[in-house]
Amino acid sequence: MIEDNDVNVIVYPSNLTDEEWEIVNRIINEVEPYTTGRPRKVDLREIFNAIYYLNKTGCPWRYLPKDFPDYKLVNYYYNKWTDNGTFVKINTALRKEFRLKKNRNHDPSGAIIDSQSVKGTPESVADSGFDGGKLVKGRKRHIIVDTIGCVLVVCVHAANVFDGKGARLVLQKLFSLLDTVKKIWADGGYSGKELREWLRTMFECDLEVVKKKKRAKGFKVLPRRWVVERTFAWLSRSRRLSKDYERKPTSSEAQVYCASSRLLLRQITGNQIEFDTSNGNLAA
Repeated sequence: MIEDNDVNVIVYPSNLTDEEWEIVNRIINEVEPYTTGRPRKVDLREIFNAIYYLNKTGCPWRYLPKDFPDYKLVNYYYNKWTDNGTFVKINTALRKEFRLKKNRNHDPSGAIIDSQSVKGTPESVADSGFDGGKLVKGRKRHIIVDTIGCVLVVCVHAANVFDGKGARLVLQKLFSLLDTVKKIWADGGYSGKELREWLRTMFECDLEVVKKKKRAKGFKVLPRRWVVERTFAWLSRSRRLSKDYERKPTSSEAQVYCASSRLLLRQITGNQIEFDTSNGNLAA
């Protein structure tokens, strides 16, 4: 937390910079133009700052610092943008912009799929289950990323839904957003002829399972699969994602999109999180 004495405001590390806000404001005006009704009194930049603060620190809504707008107003916009898909659209626009910056096509042709089971809380008791493989009671985050680790789509469901079945949910979401992906890599949890043929028949996309080598000992970096594992590691630095604190799975998905978009903004503007290659950890 940094106090700016010139303007008497408190600046949090999660706050949007002027350059970042210019990008977000442009996207908001494109995906949700404000053309009717009374002039908006609330500062949307402060609304985003409050949402990113909650996403990064993991605090409850009522514990938002008082220098942000009232938590009820922030929560109103959060729920509105969750329900109308604004967070998805922001993440998609930022992902395209970042890929173009990296001299790639704005939509990918290859992707990687994986899931992550997270412990539930009393708030997330609805749509939860027990993952017998990971011994986790809660929900499962299913994500698909491109080959450089950008989140394409997220689907949250009960942890007892096995990967082969949950994959269909997130794949249907993926191809409702874009149709350029022609190959997807996955781990052994997505093995099976039925899923592979369903994917090829429905979306003309191939699924390749990257398996561990037999008798391999210890940790081994596997081709393609490490990309999505790295993305999960990046996302885990947002403390709101340490467990599933959301009442609705759609809110859980929105928190992932918030964490993803915050990372993309830093990468696009050059205000990147430092990566410590000595131990493989992100430095916040």
